[in-house]
Amino acid sequence: STIDSSFKTSRGGEMSVVKVTFEGEVRRGRVQEVTYEAVVKVVNELVPDVQGMVLRYVDEDSDMCRLTEQTFDDFVDQCKGGSLRVTAAGQRGRRDRVCPGKIWRHLRGEVTPEVIAELMVTNAEVAAAMVERKAWKLDRVACWWPEKVRPVIAVVVESLRDIPEMTTCRARLEHVLDEDLAGLGQAVSDVAREFVVQPVEVQKRVAEALSVHLVPLIDRLRGGRRVVCDRCDERIWGGRMK
Repeated sequence: STIDSSFKTSRGGEMSVVKVTFEGEVRRGRVQEVTYEAVVKVVNELVPDVQGMVLRYVDEDSDMCRLTEQTFDDFVDQCKGGSLRVTAAGQRGRRDRVCPGKIWRHLRGEVTPEVIAELMVTNAEVAAAMVERKAWKLDRVACWWPEKVRPVIAVVVESLRDIPEMTTCRARLEHVLDEDLAGLGQAVSDVAREFVVQPVEVQKRVAEALSVHLVPLIDRLRGGRRVVCDRCDERIWGGRMK
């Protein structure tokens, strides 16, 4: 499914260049008329076969805002006569996905913050999709072992404190902590999806801030029993990775 291009919101102007950032790569296209429909159409042409496509743009406060029919005029205002710049996020078709088992093969050697940070950035889409599918399980884990989950979320909140691009996500996690971890799965899923749409430079900063705290967790997962991935038949370190 692609973005709904049925809207007819229009805005006159001379801007014709559309620059789409997707998975760290910038793609360039043109529109004859600056309308919401035209921008959506060219994005779908530049980034085909993407499921659940979401577009965002940067406003005057450097916040990532979702591009919709209602926000289109504000989006055009932010471009100030230059290129129409948007960041796209979504899931590739099944053939283009990276198998989780192949990600974990990189952790067979010494686990360092640098290794984890690199995996977080290069496999952000896969991780976000996994988190979204398992949100219900995160809620269950929070219910069963709140004393173990709470310190982890607190560390994540503290790690994001100096990264303004993730302020909204950090606020969601803080709310979860205040509500005895209620809604943890959805909050973590929102954070993962927000991470995906950030520029690569921001993703690296977030990954570096979090990776130091993830090393002990990865080491514990690797210490569990070995299982085999159903898709690639590779051995996976960690008992829950089926």
